[in-house]
Amino acid sequence: MEVAGTFNVRAVAGPGLSPGVLFRSATLDHLRTEGRNSLRASRIRTVIDLRDATERATANATRDWAVAHHPLYDPRTGPPQIGDIAVVYRALLDERGGALTEALRALAYSPAPVLVHCTAGKDRTGLVVGLALAAVGVPDAVILDDYARSGPQVRPHREGPVRRLLTGLSLDPADYARALELHLDSPPSALATALGHIRGRYETVTNYLRVHGFTATDFEALRVRLLDSTELTVLHLSDVHATATAPLYTQVDGTARVRQVAEHVESSMLRPDVVVVTGDLSHHGESSAYQALAAAFDELRERLGCPVVVVPGNHDEPVSFATTFGRHPVENVHGFRVIGLDTATGSVSREDLDRLRTELRSPAPNGTLLALHHPPVPSPAATLAGRELAAPEELAAALDGSDVVAILAGHFHHPMSGLFAGIPLWVGGSLAYLQDTGTPADTVVGFDAPTYSIVRCSRNGVSAFPIPLNTPDVLFRSSPTLTVSAP
Repeated sequence: MEVAGTFNVRAVAGPGLSPGVLFRSATLDHLRTEGRNSLRASRIRTVIDLRDATERATANATRDWAVAHHPLYDPRTGPPQIGDIAVVYRALLDERGGALTEALRALAYSPAPVLVHCTAGKDRTGLVVGLALAAVGVPDAVILDDYARSGPQVRPHREGPVRRLLTGLSLDPADYARALELHLDSPPSALATALGHIRGRYETVTNYLRVHGFTATDFEALRVRLLDSTELTVLHLSDVHATATAPLYTQVDGTARVRQVAEHVESSMLRPDVVVVTGDLSHHGESSAYQALAAAFDELRERLGCPVVVVPGNHDEPVSFATTFGRHPVENVHGFRVIGLDTATGSVSREDLDRLRTELRSPAPNGTLLALHHPPVPSPAATLAGRELAAPEELAAALDGSDVVAILAGHFHHPMSGLFAGIPLWVGGSLAYLQDTGTPADTVVGFDAPTYSIVRCSRNGVSAFPIPLNTPDVLFRSSPTLTVSAP
C-alpha cells in the first residue's frame, strides 16, 4: 500500500486468514493527511506501537486511532545499532518473551482491524506478526514470504540515514555488512532461524507463548481475530473406550491416547477451532474413567485453545456421563454452531428431537454441525449390520430445511463418509481400535490402528480425513531439493 508519510505498509494475507483485519507498517509519526485518509479507508481501528517512548515523535500523528504501546526492546538499551540479525532476534525471543506475549495479547483483543508497527516495520513487527501467524497455524512458507517483503520496501527509505549512522561507528567491513542487513534487510533465513530457535527449545510456538503467559482464552481470541470466520476446523475424536483400571485388550489406554492426540495436533500444522467427541468415552461406564477423561479434555482444551463438545455412546453410563460432561451441548464457534445429540440408546428420543427442532429454528450465521454417536446410515461391514441409528427418518424430518451443513458420528470403529438427508456425513475412526470391515458377520477383528479426524467446513463445502495416531513407516521423504526412499 502506498501511504503518504510512511512506508512498508501492507495487509497481512494468507490461507485461512480473514482479509483486511491485520496490517503492518513502519512508523506513523510523519503521516500526511492523504496517508491518514488511506489508512482510514482500510477501516483500521487500533494501532499497536512496538517502540518505547524515546523513539516516538512528539506529534500526535495517530490521533485517529486507539493506540496501544507495547515496547519490545528493553527501554534501558533501546534498539541495537549493530549486530547479527539472527542473534538480535534470538535475544528478543529469549529475553523479552513476556513483552512479545503482551503484544500478541493486545493484537488478539484490540478492536479490529489492527495495524502493528515499529520504526521500519521489519524486525519487531516481523517477529510479532510471525509469532501470531504461527500460533494460528499459518504455514512457515507464508510467514516467511510476508516477512521477506519488508527489505525491498525499507531500503529506499532508510539506506541513506543508516549508512550515515554506521559510518560514524568505525566498524570493520564484516560488522558493517551485518549492521546494514540488520537495519535494511529481511532475509527469510533470519525469521526461519528464529522460529527454529523457538521450536528447538519449546517444541512449538504455542508452547513458547504458553510458557510466557498466553492462555487458552488468548489463543481462541487470536484465532477469532485472524482466521477467516467462514471456515471451521474440527478435531473429531470418537470411541475412546477408556477404562478405570487395566488397559482395554491389555494395551489400549484411552485416556493416554487423548493426551497423545493433543501432542500430535499441537506439533503439527493443524489448528482446530473446536474438538468434537462422538461417544463411547468409557468402555464400562465407570465414573472414575470419566473423571480421568474430563481432566484429559481440560488439558486438550487448554493446549489447543478451543472448546470441547462431548456426546455419549452406547457404552457410556448415562448418569455418570451427564454428571461429568452434562447433556445437550451447544457450542458457537466462528459463526458455526455445534449441537450434540444423545443417541446412547441407539435412537433419538422424542424429547431430544423436539429440542433439536427448537434449536434449529434460529439458524447460525455460517451453519450448524450435528454430533451424535450412531450414524444414521448403515456400515458396509457385515459385522455392523443393523447397528446404525434406529428410525433415521425421524431425524431426517427434524433436519429438513435446517442449516445443518455436516453430521459427525462414530460407533462403527472405521472411517466412512456418506450423505444423509442431503447433508454430508463423516463417521470418524476410533481411538481404541480399527474394525476390520471384511470379516464374516460372526467374526470381529480389531486392529491396533487408532485414528482421529479433521473435518473442515467452509463456504466451499465440507472435507474430512482420518489421521493415524501411531506413526506409520516412512516409504519416502520428499523436499524441493531431496527425495530419499526408506531402506
